[in-house]
Amino acid sequence: MEHWIGSWSASPMNVWPGDAVLYGFHQQTVRQVLRLSRGGERLRLRLSNEYGASPIRIGAATVALAASGGAVDPATMRCVTFSGERQIILAPGAPLLSDPIELKVADLGQIAISLYFPDFAPIETYHYEAQQTAYISEFGDFAGASELPVQQTSTSRYFLSAVMVESGPGGGSLVCLGDSITDGFGSTVDGNARWPDRLAERLAKSGRLSGISVLNQGIGGNRVLVSRARGANALARFDRDVLSFPNVKWVSVLEGINDIGWPETMLAGGQEAVAVESLISAYRQIIARARLNGIKVLLGTLPPFGGAFEGQPLRTFYAPTKERDRQALNAWIRRSGEADAVVDFERALADPANPSRLLSAFDCGDGLHPSDDGYAEMARVFEQAFEGLLVD
Repeated sequence: MEHWIGSWSASPMNVWPGDAVLYGFHQQTVRQVLRLSRGGERLRLRLSNEYGASPIRIGAATVALAASGGAVDPATMRCVTFSGERQIILAPGAPLLSDPIELKVADLGQIAISLYFPDFAPIETYHYEAQQTAYISEFGDFAGASELPVQQTSTSRYFLSAVMVESGPGGGSLVCLGDSITDGFGSTVDGNARWPDRLAERLAKSGRLSGISVLNQGIGGNRVLVSRARGANALARFDRDVLSFPNVKWVSVLEGINDIGWPETMLAGGQEAVAVESLISAYRQIIARARLNGIKVLLGTLPPFGGAFEGQPLRTFYAPTKERDRQALNAWIRRSGEADAVVDFERALADPANPSRLLSAFDCGDGLHPSDDGYAEMARVFEQAFEGLLVD
């Protein structure tokens, strides 16, 4: 019997007017590079047009081992089919799953997926902050080309939402549900430096990745309870981003700072403020829904955000009252005992001399998002908390 697990993911989201988004593609090929967490000999792709109102025609799709600068290893090029067809319609409001693809990829191996759009393909479903270069061609079908004639590049994901690998019995996934801190905002582009990436590296080094894949379902600007702007809220997208994946065994949740910080800023009015009690209730819902599906839950404390966006128009993201809410939520996460494990990101990243702020070495520069070193530290403390759940 086939046993599939998710090995890479990027949560689909809507287009928000605040983001400078391309209108669409027309008779162009888009090549997207990604790194699998768990390798395998057979892959499946999942595309998404879940926020789109128009059908999107896929004229050709290929996958190959990635080389540098958007090139691929031509000896590894594989054509991708969907329901046995090379050309397919990506229906509005729906995902699309490919047929199995025979391609051997190592753990932490990089692949390049090329999609050719023969008609106008409006961008209504995408993932804004990919922290990875996507290559967009001149006019033409270059899905099968080893090198792409590049018209422009982007650091977003387009229509591509997941890659699954066939795994041996017992293999399972850890899904990291979160906001921009999980999405890796501020990390080095093309560096695979998000904290779930660094966690996958640690698991591979320890030899435990042979049974575990790591999925990043972070969305920058996402909130637990409010869906306006950056993607469906965590409660709304939990089924799609966690439960729809096969053989998920664990989910980590690090989200809530935007629920606290966005209100009373240039992003949101005070009417969108939520009480700490409401966030706790939402966490309890996530825990209950996960356990109903046999999934263990790790809750992460919200990292410090004192001085976030200091001197910038968004400086009201932080306020003393918001800091009190963050501390109250973290106290509940630590003391409630309701999750299967707690990952204390706050204590790991805080400046000992000023615990309401990130340690400068762990700060990407905006007071909210970690640096590459900060994300590496998050992976380290997560692995420590995760170890206790790896023993059945």
